[in-house]
Amino acid sequence: MKFLSYNIFSIFLIISVGCDKESSDNSPEINTNQSINPTITSNSSSSNNSELVSPNLNQSSITFEETTITFSEEDRQPSNRMTGNWGRFGGIGTINLSLEYADNPETDNENQSSKVIKVTEPSGIQSWAGFYFELEEKIVFPEGKEAISIQFYSPGPGHTVLIKLEDELPNDTPGKKTTGDLFAETIGTGWETLIFNIPELDGKNGIYNTITIILGYNISNSVEVNYYFDNIKFSSRSNTLVDLSNIDQSEEVTIYEDYQLVWNDEFNYNGRPLEEKWHLQYIPLTNSGWQNNEEQHYTTRLDNSFVSDGTLKIVAKREIFEYEGINKSFTSARLNSKFNIKYGRIDVRAKLPSSKGTWPAIWTMGTNVGEIGNYYGTSLGNVGWPECGEIDIMEQNGSNKQILYGTFHWADSGGQAASYGLTKDIASLNISDVNSDFHLYSLLWNSASIKVYVDNLLVAELENTSEVPFDNPHYLLLNIAMGGTLGGNIPGDFDQDIMEIDYVRFYK
Repeated sequence: MKFLSYNIFSIFLIISVGCDKESSDNSPEINTNQSINPTITSNSSSSNNSELVSPNLNQSSITFEETTITFSEEDRQPSNRMTGNWGRFGGIGTINLSLEYADNPETDNENQSSKVIKVTEPSGIQSWAGFYFELEEKIVFPEGKEAISIQFYSPGPGHTVLIKLEDELPNDTPGKKTTGDLFAETIGTGWETLIFNIPELDGKNGIYNTITIILGYNISNSVEVNYYFDNIKFSSRSNTLVDLSNIDQSEEVTIYEDYQLVWNDEFNYNGRPLEEKWHLQYIPLTNSGWQNNEEQHYTTRLDNSFVSDGTLKIVAKREIFEYEGINKSFTSARLNSKFNIKYGRIDVRAKLPSSKGTWPAIWTMGTNVGEIGNYYGTSLGNVGWPECGEIDIMEQNGSNKQILYGTFHWADSGGQAASYGLTKDIASLNISDVNSDFHLYSLLWNSASIKVYVDNLLVAELENTSEVPFDNPHYLLLNIAMGGTLGGNIPGDFDQDIMEIDYVRFYK
């Protein structure tokens, strides 16, 4: 997420650290004889010679029991974030969020603090409005506690809070380092402890000195809203809640640091693709059939999609096939995953068809597309294409089977179709033939970037900004089209060909 038009305020005097009982479990014991050398500053809206002191997460958790801090309304953006200050962003004109000390709205077993921070978001500010503050030292995570937690007073289940760690460089500075946006979702109402796992990226320690927080992520307030938060500390990493019914445990899967398997199909069975995991899309999208001048009908028949010997087979065949008065000379299959994901990793191990005229694809679309005949229908939106966003993890054209495509499609600010992609010759990637051997096709997607790979070699990458719509859930599609824009001419001697899928795995 790219934050614009910052309005800044600062915290002066002393921030309280280490006031909660649990802090001793999260970091080394504080040396009470250690002196702190605060910066002295003058401010017209508070007393002169106020001490400007940053919190130090390395010494202890950050609590707000002491109310000696004053929140000034100084409007400044520091040239860097080396000195302690608070800031806010997302205001419009003079309207902006504010922070103040407040009584705990509900003391319970989760949070027994007497004082917490109240954040007031007036109506009309940006949906990405939030605040940040700098730490006295760059964060060094204790072993076994490579996450940060905050306590948040949830207004209800399904509310999203965002945290991002950053270094001291101003935004848009070359070389600036950040964790990217990290999200946690509430499960109920009242105080909850939200845990944000910190990705490895360029390492974790000695990099970040800024904590950015958005308590009402992607919410446009029609009325004034108050949020409460408290107790920022190191935490053990959290595990993504996984529905075990979505996990195929028939074989061992690859484990990635910072990711957890949430859905998969290893295809270790025989017959139709599992109905609980896959939807076979077959209703044509146009009066003449399918888009892009494609020459096939998709079907639900075993002839065109089945599982055997540990792989899913998608079969494109030459045969006359009629659907509601529309005749085509070829058939194939188009599968939709009955599972969607927003950010994470998708792995598909596949062997591609070798016949000219075939157009195999491993790709995703937003669940809000509202496409006729797909699994989701209009249940999660009806924005159409390309507003929904499309990520082509792998496409192969019909004439040159040694080239792979990675492409991103979206709608620009004017609603016009926009796209970016790259092609890679497999020889340049130094990988073996994709038609006779299996290869791993992967999507790595977060709030900062979208990357597609073959065998963990980068094919194409797109910066994920507010200008593109890749911030909504997507589902996976697997298909072979015949002819059309990318398939090209189909040879007269074409009979049939197959794309084989060894496994499909979703990670978060």
